[in-house]
Amino acid sequence: MTEVFIRYNPYKVETTILYDNEEINQDSQLAKYKNERLQVWLDQLIDILIDELNESEFKLLFQGTLPDYDDVSEECLKYNQSKRAKIQLVHIPAEGKEDKISELTQLVDEMQRGPFEELRSDGIRKNFEKALSSDFEIAVIATMSSGKSTLINSLLGKELMPSKHAACTATIASIRNVPGRDEFTGRCYDKEGLEIEPLQPLDGERMKEFNKNEEVSHIEIEGSIPYISSKRMNLILVDTPGPNNSRNSAHKDHTYRVLKNESKPVVLYVLNSTQLSTDDDNNLLSIVAEQMKSGGKQSKDRFIFAVNKIDLFDPEEETIDDTLKDVRDYLQDKGINNPNIFPVSAEIAKVIRMHQNGEGLTPRKIQTLEAHKYFIKEPQLHLVKYAPLSYSKKQSLVNNIEKARRENDSYAEALIHSGIPAIEEAINEYLDKYAVTAKITAAVNSFKDVVEGKKMEQKLQNEMSDNEELRKNINLQMKRIQEEISKGQKASAFKERINRKKYDVRSVMRRVEGKVHTKIDDFAAVFNNEGSIEESKAKKIIAKLKEDISSLQSDIKTDLELIILATMQNDAEQLLDEYRSYVKDLIEISGNGIKKDEFQIFAADLPAAESLVDNLKYSKKVADGEKWVKTSSWWNPFSWGDGYYETTYTTKTFVDVNKIAEEVINPTKKDLLDNVNKAQKFLDNEVLKLKTFFNAEIDRLENLLLLKVNEIEKLSGDNEILSSKINEDLEKRKWLQDFVIRLDRIIEI
Repeated sequence: MTEVFIRYNPYKVETTILYDNEEINQDSQLAKYKNERLQVWLDQLIDILIDELNESEFKLLFQGTLPDYDDVSEECLKYNQSKRAKIQLVHIPAEGKEDKISELTQLVDEMQRGPFEELRSDGIRKNFEKALSSDFEIAVIATMSSGKSTLINSLLGKELMPSKHAACTATIASIRNVPGRDEFTGRCYDKEGLEIEPLQPLDGERMKEFNKNEEVSHIEIEGSIPYISSKRMNLILVDTPGPNNSRNSAHKDHTYRVLKNESKPVVLYVLNSTQLSTDDDNNLLSIVAEQMKSGGKQSKDRFIFAVNKIDLFDPEEETIDDTLKDVRDYLQDKGINNPNIFPVSAEIAKVIRMHQNGEGLTPRKIQTLEAHKYFIKEPQLHLVKYAPLSYSKKQSLVNNIEKARRENDSYAEALIHSGIPAIEEAINEYLDKYAVTAKITAAVNSFKDVVEGKKMEQKLQNEMSDNEELRKNINLQMKRIQEEISKGQKASAFKERINRKKYDVRSVMRRVEGKVHTKIDDFAAVFNNEGSIEESKAKKIIAKLKEDISSLQSDIKTDLELIILATMQNDAEQLLDEYRSYVKDLIEISGNGIKKDEFQIFAADLPAAESLVDNLKYSKKVADGEKWVKTSSWWNPFSWGDGYYETTYTTKTFVDVNKIAEEVINPTKKDLLDNVNKAQKFLDNEVLKLKTFFNAEIDRLENLLLLKVNEIEKLSGDNEILSSKINEDLEKRKWLQDFVIRLDRIIEI
């Protein structure tokens, strides 16, 4: 029986794979995944192993974190149960402290006080803090009457969000987690982003007033989200308006951005178990289906479907299993396969937590609280058993149930049965598995290249000291590089090559145009074989059409936003790769003292692609001389057509469908395609600006390169100067060696 060993480090995004203690060959199908997140390729792992080992029975040793092991275990179990394979899985637990973010922050603080000026730069500190301070969003999305506000209140343990039908959310409310805070505070902004209500204490009544105020577009709230473990993440719980209940198109745009966001925030989609099928869901669920089909297991894990009001069924007439099957069938009809469905009763969870927190209860809530015993007596309402959690997370909840029983705490037991703690565990697991590891990876990458450059520098100094011939070769090589830089011919040729470089932005727009044509054709298909229709039917069709067109506009707009951002970052990365190649070629043609693969010594100052695009954005707003207004997006080439939807037919008994197509559908299609063209022109212009900006950046990088070359030329030109430098930097070397060891310990497993 073959023994397969897999070690996956989520902090380095690095995988080691051995077959019978021998590393896999480069032609292995798994070799391309060595620097990819495990969840991207995990669904292909077992099939590839069966194929490459030419056997379906093998032993698999997995070394890694518990959340990653749970995923591997789930995949192996699936194959074992279907008898497609017989896998003996063994877990080798990851080692190291749990709070790696605190360790890393402490290490960087020491780095900022350390002996290397390059590691004390404001730029490194800024990039590190940016990586650690990034927000992690949990977006709560739902249609009318699903109990979304009640569910949010159950997560807070307090009745903050208005939950009456008449006060359904029409604003975006974002709750920033401030651990340990007893009260909630907030302020309001209008649709232009201007503050219209100052920071003030908040309660349910004040929130109702804000929600009724039609000038309020966004409420920013701060307070504790106590039952979700933040793990040093900047958690933000976002209550979004329903698809048909937003005050302006920006709200709907925000929802679509969350669904498509590259950082993959958690989306908590609340469904009403008593009223599953609504037209409101169709447009959003189609986007959810698209997103879940791309990006591997993480794209599936980020979507949590909460089936609320599950306790309203009579268990003698319908089982929870029947209800969940209906939900699966409903979602499958929308193109969503194998969703993470959590049956819940948000109302009982909210009331229990309010009682536990000493909140005052109305007579109606006291009555609800009394019903908690029903969740204990009725086995069907033991909702944890239906939750699609990993074994370790589910077992933790089962242990808490047993603890509550031992302590005769019926409220604690009923709360777990309500299903809300299971959703919180799913969010905690997602944070552990994806968000925290990604944040640590980004934080380390913010200064890793500079550290690698310093290590190579010190290694090079030692090699020159030990090898006289090498020292002389490097000195000659540096003189030749100085000569080439001073001539400026190679830099000019490189700039010219950048100017001539063509980027195909048209091809990425064709997909969006295709979506416009397909969707508009679907709208028009409603009128096929209809010459004229009754006025009342026309009004209903136009109302539905208005909503579908509004959703399509948000869909297309956010598609274009993503395309522009991705294209800009991709183009920036290509430009940086071109510069790396330019420096490598410069080193190679100048001699053989420093090898091509040691060029990191000269590349430590290269910015990341994201920083390059960010700097371009900054330079743009200063150069334009315009007032800078903070928005969720840094570009806005759109001018969506409006006014096609107010067609009225009050004096007619029948309506000509051709007139609807003429006045509604055709102008909308033209409007959307016009904006695709505007976006393409905008992107062409931004790519041109990027190239111009990068050409200016080349001059700065050339100066830094020359400084480094001059330094190495001086050291390699005189053995006494080199020896003096090595002795002088002895303490620095020890510091750097210790720093690298401690950094490796933090991000090792």
